[in-house]
Amino acid sequence: MTNATVPEQLLHAVQDRTTEMRRWLDTGNNSETLMAHLHDEPVDAAWLRTYQRLGRDLMSAVGNAQEQLPRRR
Repeated sequence: MTNATVPEQLLHAVQDRTTEMRRWLDTGNNSETLMAHLHDEPVDAAWLRTYQRLGRDLMSAVGNAQEQLPRRR
C-alpha cells in the first residue's frame, strides 16, 4: 500500500466526517430532531451539542482541505 498524498488524506478526512454526520443522522430520530431544530423548535441539549460538534468537525476538515487548494490569481 502506498502512502496517500496530503490532499488525498485531507479529502479522506472530509469524507470520513461527512460519513460520521450521515450515520448519526440515520440513527434513532436524529433526522426528525434536526428538522425540528431547523424550524426553531426546542431540542435536547445533548443532541444539540452532538450536532454542533459534528458540524464543527466537518467544517474544520473542509477548511483544512481548502487551505491546500492552489490559490487563484
